[in-house]
Amino acid sequence: MRKRVLIAGGGELLEPLARAFLEEGATVALLTPDAAGLARTLDALGGEREDRFGHVADAGALDALLGRLSRLDVLVCAPPPLARHVPLARRLSEQVAEPSALLQIARAWMHSRGGGRLVAVAPDGDSQAASMVREALAALVRRLGDAGSAGVRINLLCPRGASRSAVADCARFLAGGAGRALNGQVLTLT
Repeated sequence: MRKRVLIAGGGELLEPLARAFLEEGATVALLTPDAAGLARTLDALGGEREDRFGHVADAGALDALLGRLSRLDVLVCAPPPLARHVPLARRLSEQVAEPSALLQIARAWMHSRGGGRLVAVAPDGDSQAASMVREALAALVRRLGDAGSAGVRINLLCPRGASRSAVADCARFLAGGAGRALNGQVLTLT
């Protein structure tokens, strides 16, 4: 049975994450706030097809993608990177609050359908704001992991200078069979 994967976020990780899951034969849905980035990513992947499609994040986008997938096995949530000068309030909204809501919705969806894997990817960076985002996401992942949900595993990947392909490979690893043994963990990838 083909794995159903939703990749939410944006920036330079969108394409490598999609490629990693497509290479293992998954159906990949993309959810991003960036219409131009979605078009570029789908073009780079060979165009929209039955096994790869996307939607710009807006009202109803998540429901449309979940309906098209019909089942959700994996959610990879990789918030788009933000420039260093972006105010902390905006950073926390876009890189913590929005991913938090999505992770919790997907967790409930997966729980009601027998399980799945949630992989959050923290934005890379060495600023104090980036550190705050990582810590907030880590607290969320630990809390959701501790709360337990039959068959649902959640982990956080914190890249620290790792290549995009290494991040994608690690996300695929966490979303696979090996992810069964990890829950509520914060993993640093250098």
